[in-house]
Amino acid sequence: MAVEDADLYACYRRLESPLFNVLYRWLWQRDECEDVMHDAFLRIWDRRRRVDAARLDALVWTTALNLARNRLRWKALWRFGAIDPLATSDDDPQHEADRHATQRRLRDALETLPRVQREVLLLAEFGGLDLAEIAALTGAPIGTVGSRRHAARARLRELLTEESRDV
Repeated sequence: MAVEDADLYACYRRLESPLFNVLYRWLWQRDECEDVMHDAFLRIWDRRRRVDAARLDALVWTTALNLARNRLRWKALWRFGAIDPLATSDDDPQHEADRHATQRRLRDALETLPRVQREVLLLAEFGGLDLAEIAALTGAPIGTVGSRRHAARARLRELLTEESRDV
């Protein structure tokens, strides 16, 4: 029943990249993503004696996504004083400007998607989870998850194509 230290370490190594990719597309700040991941693993570490090792990956995903949602709600309350994290850079100014413009277009397009579609798309495309894993995490039937992913991809493609025509 309990999760051993080696299990938790292996889970971290397995989920580090896909989890970061999903969190980054939600929070858009590297430091915040790292904080959320750290907090999620610490919470699981604290209760590792009561965690079922078979459900460890799902628990990490659920904990991290809930922490990210909480941060987004909190940021919405304090939005008036925020500084755009994409505004500063040390690299080539033109390259950075292009990269930031691309990220901003993707961010704006993702934010127009309904929350459930955005969540499924991020988990599938940036988290590398399959439909069954996403269904287990979200509690939605696998067919619904597939429909949401399809609709999200189509809408995102449409939004990014429209925007590139306008530029």
